[in-house]
Amino acid sequence: MTTPSQPPRRDGDGALEGGATVLWDGDLKTGHGTLCFSLGAGGELPLLWPGAAAYGPGATSPEELAAAAHAACFTMTLAHTLARQRHPPQQITTSAEASFGLVDGIRRIVRSQLEVMVQAEGVTAAELEHAANLAGHYCPVSNTLQAAGVELVVAARLTSP
Repeated sequence: MTTPSQPPRRDGDGALEGGATVLWDGDLKTGHGTLCFSLGAGGELPLLWPGAAAYGPGATSPEELAAAAHAACFTMTLAHTLARQRHPPQQITTSAEASFGLVDGIRRIVRSQLEVMVQAEGVTAAELEHAANLAGHYCPVSNTLQAAGVELVVAARLTSP
């Protein structure tokens, strides 16, 4: 399932759009699939339900993809926020975990937790906390998750080179 590379698309308002194609064979528990991003990032990824016997390294899941989207968006927004505060980061490392659960009998992502390590010259812990709060406010993925009632947990710490 190869998709040709294309430049980023813009909708009528000029906003960037992204996309992916999933091909799935079989039922949920024994089936398998592949995921390919519209711009070809990462090539094809094996896609499996986390409860499947074959699930493990080399395959991804919707929960993992949600965590990746949140980590990527938040990290880029934090980098921009720190740069605007005159503390451009040398490096930001963000680990993310999305948790799936039931709320009132409805299956959904219930929690997204980010652990953020920041290396930036001259920034204090208080300035980093402020920047992380602003990034959470401006990150589109954070806003989307929060609007859906997902619990967001962000822990940002400074690291040294």
